[in-house]
Amino acid sequence: MGKRGASFSEFASLCSELEKISSNISLRKKLAKYFKGKKGRTIKYASYLILGQIGPKYEDLAMGFGTKTMVKILARTFDKDEERVRKLFKKKGDLGDTANTLSKRKRSSLKLKHVLDRLKKIQKTSGEGSQEERAEEMAELLQDATAEEAKFIVRIALENMRLGVGEMTVLEAFAEAFTDDAENKDVIENSYNVCTDIGELGESLAEHGMKGAKRFSISLGRPVKVMLAQRVDKVSEILEKIKGNRIAAEEKYDGERVEIHKDGKDVQLFSRRLEDISDQYPEIVEGMRKCVKAKKAVLDGEIVAYKNGKIQSFQKLMQRRRKYDVKEYRKKIPVAVFLFDVLYVNGRSFLKKSYPERRKKLESIVNQSTRIKLAGRKVSTNFKEIKKFFQKCVDKGLEGIIVKSTAKESVYQPGNRGWLWIKWKKEYAEGMKETIDAVIVGSYHGRGRRKGHYGALLCAVLNKDKDRFETFTKVGTGFTDKDFESIGKKLKKLKARKKPKRLKVKKRMEPDIYYRPEMVIEVLGAEITRSPSHTAGEKDGKGLALRFPRFLRVREDKGPEDITTVREVRQIKK
Repeated sequence: MGKRGASFSEFASLCSELEKISSNISLRKKLAKYFKGKKGRTIKYASYLILGQIGPKYEDLAMGFGTKTMVKILARTFDKDEERVRKLFKKKGDLGDTANTLSKRKRSSLKLKHVLDRLKKIQKTSGEGSQEERAEEMAELLQDATAEEAKFIVRIALENMRLGVGEMTVLEAFAEAFTDDAENKDVIENSYNVCTDIGELGESLAEHGMKGAKRFSISLGRPVKVMLAQRVDKVSEILEKIKGNRIAAEEKYDGERVEIHKDGKDVQLFSRRLEDISDQYPEIVEGMRKCVKAKKAVLDGEIVAYKNGKIQSFQKLMQRRRKYDVKEYRKKIPVAVFLFDVLYVNGRSFLKKSYPERRKKLESIVNQSTRIKLAGRKVSTNFKEIKKFFQKCVDKGLEGIIVKSTAKESVYQPGNRGWLWIKWKKEYAEGMKETIDAVIVGSYHGRGRRKGHYGALLCAVLNKDKDRFETFTKVGTGFTDKDFESIGKKLKKLKARKKPKRLKVKKRMEPDIYYRPEMVIEVLGAEITRSPSHTAGEKDGKGLALRFPRFLRVREDKGPEDITTVREVRQIKK
């Protein structure tokens, strides 16, 4: 590597090799081989870039380059006519491959850190004349790169590496490279759920081995992954799963999960996807400054559309997810946050404290107001009281309840879906199956009234063990005309020339159009069966499949790594 750091050429060569590999095990081994022996800083930079990122997910580091802009940059970089670049792009189907074809440079002296720093500089460039400056900087970087390097610089800038490598593959590669045992992946994943900075975690593991996985705790400004709830098919099962006689039940809201970090007057709101959404909800930021007595705190809650003392629909709330016209929509759709947990207060982590201790602390540091509230709850040793509370919640128009253990071991488990929290929704009480969060991976052409639109959408769930998306259902009902228009518009930007690398689909289910797995929708179905058409948790040629699926809504608050997993689907089917 030399004193000047790892070469970008070696990284680009690695990416070219990964692109040709289809097996998840082979991907992991190839990545682990690259990581092994590298310095911590090199691991940090490579971990971001391999995922098409230039930093941790919770930092607002989107590059902001679109297809049209990148076509212009490539024309400028390689002194070609824009129309010629467009035609070549149409033929290749990928702007990285287009850059690779246009570039004639054979050698470069680019270093991994150098490329990352320049991309960060481009990303931060803003203000008057910034578009021209960004394009010029990008063109200069591409001119310094070889054809192979240019290919992956363009893909990183477009945040679409197309390597088939997800977060879990990187974590497994860490385990193999730095602990010599891929089985340590679970411990490393738990550490990542707390630190949520894959580069920092990789650097720590490279320098300290397994000890490096235990060095992280919750800290202000860096969100942990939120704790999740399990589900049961029968309400009677709750008593079997929850330990102890005393049970707490909290209202379950149909809103946007939020993790709030308060450091004096500085307040940050993080979504479940770890995005900073502070600018979208200024009234919550203001309210937290006034209502939270602790100088430093990390709180967990749910933001809902809230008007005249009443909770409004999730669809209303999603209209607040915008960068522009926030002031106008703040008046139009006011919101409130219902807080239900505390993870950190004035330098002390509360992750290992029991639920009763955390709730007591939460109540002691929050003064409720119109916009800042504590989640309603019922604590009882009598399960009939919990059932009554559930019915009251449903009558109020809420989704249901979250039943929580009050046992000594009822700690907060970042990113885990354990039996310390159990959700019980009205759909379960009505005999319906769980609503599934699935990612759209393809569509089939419509006929009749749907001609020119999609007729049905092919959706997948996440197989975390194999770090890939597996088809689970084909959804064609529940859409309004407005849904067709808005979903179709968003899907156009996600069109893929061929099957995404992380997707497993059977030939009989191949869609007319493939999409990058990014757009999440919520689907309700009657039952889960085994089908020879789908690949979710496939066994003996049959995968899990959702029967009679119906579209409910788009989940803009969730990303592809947040969707329902194969493991969860198996639990629902039991």
